[in-house]
Amino acid sequence: MGIFLYIDVDAFFASVEQSINPSLMGRPVMVGGHKGERGVVACPSYEARALGVRTGTTLHEAARLVPDGIFLRGDYNRYQYFSDRFYGILCRQTPELERISQDEACLDITGSIRTFGTSRELAIGLQNEIRKTLSLSTSIGIGPSRVAAKIASEFKKPGGLTIINNENIDSFFSNLAIRNIPGVGHRTEHVLHEMGIDTAGQLAAVPGKYLETIFGINGLKMAAYSRGEDGPRVRDYKVVRSVSRETGFADDITDRQMLLSHFYYLLERGAAKLRSINKKAATVRVKFRYADFETVEGIGRITPPSNDETIIFPIVEKMFTAMFTRRRGIRLVGIGLANLKNYAEAESFLNDKAEKSRRLLKSLDATRGRAGFFALMTGRTLSLSERYKKGDTGYVLRTPGLSQ
Repeated sequence: MGIFLYIDVDAFFASVEQSINPSLMGRPVMVGGHKGERGVVACPSYEARALGVRTGTTLHEAARLVPDGIFLRGDYNRYQYFSDRFYGILCRQTPELERISQDEACLDITGSIRTFGTSRELAIGLQNEIRKTLSLSTSIGIGPSRVAAKIASEFKKPGGLTIINNENIDSFFSNLAIRNIPGVGHRTEHVLHEMGIDTAGQLAAVPGKYLETIFGINGLKMAAYSRGEDGPRVRDYKVVRSVSRETGFADDITDRQMLLSHFYYLLERGAAKLRSINKKAATVRVKFRYADFETVEGIGRITPPSNDETIIFPIVEKMFTAMFTRRRGIRLVGIGLANLKNYAEAESFLNDKAEKSRRLLKSLDATRGRAGFFALMTGRTLSLSERYKKGDTGYVLRTPGLSQ
């Protein structure tokens, strides 16, 4: 049986802001937008959480709860920089590392114990190094399975360390509230309560086949998780099935050309991401939301598959023109690229035109990576400079965490 360490940065976005600006330490920080804007809090610090603010709380409600709080829009590229350094530290512990998100990871430390001592010593050393190097607090769970380590990491936040081993695993899970089992949401919890099931121990006593009859494949997952067994992996980070970019607006936009400029900019970012992972998309999704919250979505086919925004955009423009039928402002737009193909799958043969296009796009990405996004730009997005500040890696949109 292996030993797994699950590590999670506490209140990642807010903690990064506090790390960069120490004067924010100990103060209620809310990342997601400025006070008075519409939108939601993407990440509250623990000081803000103590006052009732949660992820998803509207900015207006957060301002009511914490009138003297610090409201920040956030910067995706800043968070990615800290994430890269965070993973750089983790990679020195073991090559057996599973990336879960920007600020979460699961490490197989079975073979690292001899080098670093006990699992407790390894975890404390890791927390201290991250705190010293990045000024970030982390919570760690250690267990004989990935799911056990993940569940353990949720206890004693922030800055906690919880260890589950063969001696205490039965007692730990027998008294564990079912809401702490991954995949058990409010609806599932309600159904389980109606069945008289309140703890993981009670759930583990129910035959897996019976749970599968009620909940489908998730029933089998819950059955395994309730015993501290992995079953399916916690999350497969490596497989990218789609790429999406979206952003909300500080004010409603009715101008069609301005909206199309936003679509093109998001498409540029999404297509660049596809090129970085050597993928092409066979379908594109166009999404927008009216001021009254009606959301409209459409899916178009890209034939042949592509990761070139100049090829995909005419499809987006045609779809949006057909769907934008109301005389009402729009508050959010988004682009999704899916049904991803490898280069070999996407092209039946290589020709000079395709090769020239590939080289041109590669040069574009390399130039922007070296000299900044605005070293090369198209007239389609020039109008956005009237609305947004320019950063090194692109426009600073209202929702930077979504519009990478």
